[in-house]
Amino acid sequence: MEKEWDVIVLGSGLGGLSAALSFAKKGKRVLVLEKGISPGGSASSFLKKGFVFESGATTLVGFEKGYPMDRLTKEFEVQFPILPIKRSMIVHLNGKTIERYKDRELWTREALRVFGGGIRMVFFWKICFFIADKLWDLSGRYKFFPFRNLRDVWQGFKNFRPSDILVFCFSLVSVRFVQKILFLHRNEEWNRFLDEQLLITNQTIAKESPFAMAAAGLTYPNLQNYIVVGGMVELSNVLITRLREFGGEFLTKQEVSKITKKDHTNKVEFTNSQSIDGNGYQLSVGSSHWEVTSKNRDNSVFIAPILVSNLPIWNLVELTDALPQLQTKAKSMEVGIWGAFTMGIAIEVEMDQSTWKDGCLHHQIHLEQALPYGGGHSVFVSLSHPEDLIRTKNRTRILSISTHIANPETWKRDTSYPKRKKDIESIIISALEKTFPWFLREKIVFTHSATPVTWRTWTGRKWGRVGGIPSSYFFNPFRMVSNRSEDPNLLLTGDTVYPGQGIPAVVLGGLHAVEQFYMRKRG
Repeated sequence: MEKEWDVIVLGSGLGGLSAALSFAKKGKRVLVLEKGISPGGSASSFLKKGFVFESGATTLVGFEKGYPMDRLTKEFEVQFPILPIKRSMIVHLNGKTIERYKDRELWTREALRVFGGGIRMVFFWKICFFIADKLWDLSGRYKFFPFRNLRDVWQGFKNFRPSDILVFCFSLVSVRFVQKILFLHRNEEWNRFLDEQLLITNQTIAKESPFAMAAAGLTYPNLQNYIVVGGMVELSNVLITRLREFGGEFLTKQEVSKITKKDHTNKVEFTNSQSIDGNGYQLSVGSSHWEVTSKNRDNSVFIAPILVSNLPIWNLVELTDALPQLQTKAKSMEVGIWGAFTMGIAIEVEMDQSTWKDGCLHHQIHLEQALPYGGGHSVFVSLSHPEDLIRTKNRTRILSISTHIANPETWKRDTSYPKRKKDIESIIISALEKTFPWFLREKIVFTHSATPVTWRTWTGRKWGRVGGIPSSYFFNPFRMVSNRSEDPNLLLTGDTVYPGQGIPAVVLGGLHAVEQFYMRKRG
């Protein structure tokens, strides 16, 4: 394996792979290093006991015209094995079944039916839809946000539209504030509904979530939802295949242990380098490169002038001393970061395929009490698609279950660890039995569960933190972590940098990081 590359990408999450493809299409020799044995990060899948389970993310949106996934497929001419689903989500709350209709008018009527509120509720959702649409549009235009200097402000000004002011204003107030203005804050069921929906997408609750970011999260069920045939890992597999067609490479079992910035003493040290700015610029005496050391015995040291980190910022700053500013910022965002408890269940069902055909695949179940050991008040459940014959075999369906865990750093493999796992598993299985008539405990074929400790082992994420940084940190949107580090040749992607969590967001961030890089070089 060659040691010298033009670009090295750390981590094969979808943000990192999007950046890798973008560089590779521009003629760069790109190497992607992955700690695990399969790509995808928090949007991956794995095989166990003959069943394919999702490791994290289970929902997929963002293929509408101009949205990030649409851009990705068109720009790199890739086709994902996806199937559209008719029903976005069902929420089970206090014995009520709430349908998260994709159609905006139908959903508004459903919210009125369940929660009331009259014209005020209608207005709330009209604001949500308007701000969400504008936010996606704005995120696509402001490639240099958050601004770091006057040049960035000028680039933003060139893309400015008057409606952007509204998005900015709504980023300064919370969802709960808007509820109060509309006198919609006294219905406890409504408040609980909003809190649990926002935790899925914004990692925080209504009183702590900026309305602009919350609007995009609350309305994602109103986008066309898809499932990936064979599991979420197939998204990454498609991108890696395309990367290799562009001349790039992907290596597994490459846990990075150290990142060092080094100056060149002569050109010979980096013989395979190509131009890094698209305009014939070559490395010369006094320029620098990144040396990446991994724990792999066979291929442990790689060098490149450009580095892309898809690692969470808390992990990255522990691997290098070259980013003191980012280290300070990462330390300021250590409190209130969530972990996750996930389960995979293979279960036999007696219902035939025609019965499942129009069923909803995604469910949020509100629990009577919060789960113990820092667990959440709800669980999110995704069922395998009946037409996905890789994950749905004969009469066996696969369920992917997840819930939030506060203070993931407190989870350790101590003497109480097995009991804590079993306690949460038991409560979740009981909730599934109460919610789904077809779910019979005696029909379970296989189960597994994962705690923050497991997530730490799988992905290497510090303390097993997943989901990114809660939006409560960003009432000042200029405080977001940029896709650019303090070093111009180290770019950042993933769910801890702008534009944030979710597959469409991290893909957009990966594409923007590379666009920013080339725009700065031209400037």
